[in-house]
Amino acid sequence: MSGRRSLTEIAQEAWSRYLRPGSWALDATAGNGLDTECLARLVGKEGRVFAVDIQEIALEITRQRLLKAGLADRVSLVRGDHGRLRELLACGTRGRIGLACFNLGYLPNGDHAIRTRPSGTIPALMEALLQLAPDGALSVVTYRGHDGAMEEAAAVERFFNTLPRPWTCVEQLATGSAEKPGPVWWLAATEGD
Repeated sequence: MSGRRSLTEIAQEAWSRYLRPGSWALDATAGNGLDTECLARLVGKEGRVFAVDIQEIALEITRQRLLKAGLADRVSLVRGDHGRLRELLACGTRGRIGLACFNLGYLPNGDHAIRTRPSGTIPALMEALLQLAPDGALSVVTYRGHDGAMEEAAAVERFFNTLPRPWTCVEQLATGSAEKPGPVWWLAATEGD
């Protein structure tokens, strides 16, 4: 696998097309903070990142990563279920988010019983579209290898196949094989982007 880029690296590279210094971004599933750190670098000192996670341990891991990288001052950590984004985000974010990302599943090295589920994920994705700026994008990585993952991946696929206008799926990359399905990355933006 040497020389191959990971799905995360491919997704993060694409984010730079939608974020610039001063942008606002949303990491709806902060997890271990890798995506939050990438977003914080892309939005620069004048930008803002909202990082949401249901687990305090995930937010603490993210906080420590940001402190070590010198990026904590541009990130708001928010504890809560991503399925309740509307209630969790600060006033004034609607229509201002340049990129919203979701990395679904469970916290690596954490409790696998605490994981994202379609019942929270699909409403969160719908709310994320409302939060996006007109030239923004929605990035989602789904996993297909753990309990309940195939159901969530299928729900996300249906969501991306039925996006409301002007949104459209601009990129989709599946990994793995029929015998051993890997993660899938989805990217939505407005038509013409």
